[in-house]
Amino acid sequence: MKKIIFSIFVLLWCSTETASATDEAKRDSMFWGLHRKDVATYGTIAWSAGAVFMEFQWWWRDDYIYKQHSFTLKDDGYFYNYSYGVDKLGHLYASYLIFHLTYDFMKWADIDDNTALWAAVAVPASHALAIEFADGFSKYAFSFSDLSFNSAGILYGALQVKYPYLRNFNYKWSYFPSGSGGKNDPDWGPASDYSGHIYWLAIDVHNILPEPAKQYWPKYLNLAVGMGAKNVSFGEGVDKKHKFAIALDWNTEAILPDGDTWTIFKNLINKIHFPAPGVKYSPGEKAVVKGLLLN
Repeated sequence: MKKIIFSIFVLLWCSTETASATDEAKRDSMFWGLHRKDVATYGTIAWSAGAVFMEFQWWWRDDYIYKQHSFTLKDDGYFYNYSYGVDKLGHLYASYLIFHLTYDFMKWADIDDNTALWAAVAVPASHALAIEFADGFSKYAFSFSDLSFNSAGILYGALQVKYPYLRNFNYKWSYFPSGSGGKNDPDWGPASDYSGHIYWLAIDVHNILPEPAKQYWPKYLNLAVGMGAKNVSFGEGVDKKHKFAIALDWNTEAILPDGDTWTIFKNLINKIHFPAPGVKYSPGEKAVVKGLLLN
């Protein structure tokens, strides 16, 4: 799960850097004195290599240098594992996010549709495979279930590219510290605080309404359904439950300004669910209404 937070941070930084340049009235193949295709190609390679290097330093270094592990496999129970499936939703989200950022980056560089699509598949797929094989020789073990959810994220991203109607249903993530348990654990962090995560399917209501009805629903407002879990962070482990939510969602693509380079930034930000009114529910408990629902 730490890879999710790391990927979001790096990708957001890269997009912010890209978006910081002033867009020209007429599209130019150059960017800061460099060809856009070169920026996209070498930038993607550099990010991929840097991400794997940092992950090695964070998770596998001690296993590979100080300990010897034979290759192992694991099956941890999908939606009834230690995180009640929140980690699986996170794997799906990470690959989905990287797919879309890679595709947008390639299109920004005027790379043709087919090449951009295959690049967007290859980058998160190779990243997920590298992580799972490295896990296989460490204490974490290779997980087919993790890889299957990574693959699902890539597949859904590709389907959204091929079938534009599916872009009305976007996969998003929100996080707010759960405030319970595990903060003295050396491995604790936002990515491990599973109780603070919700993964959302946001529906662009305005866009899917019939033309006469569009005027009654604002462009900037979506409706989202979400899933997470409670009592699954470090230091918890009792009375684990799934949690479900329905909330309004901000369509930041309709809120943020238009622009050639800004498109990457807009699309990335729109993969995050920001605070909005909603209701959440866990089995056996009363529904809770919140003015700003995040976890």
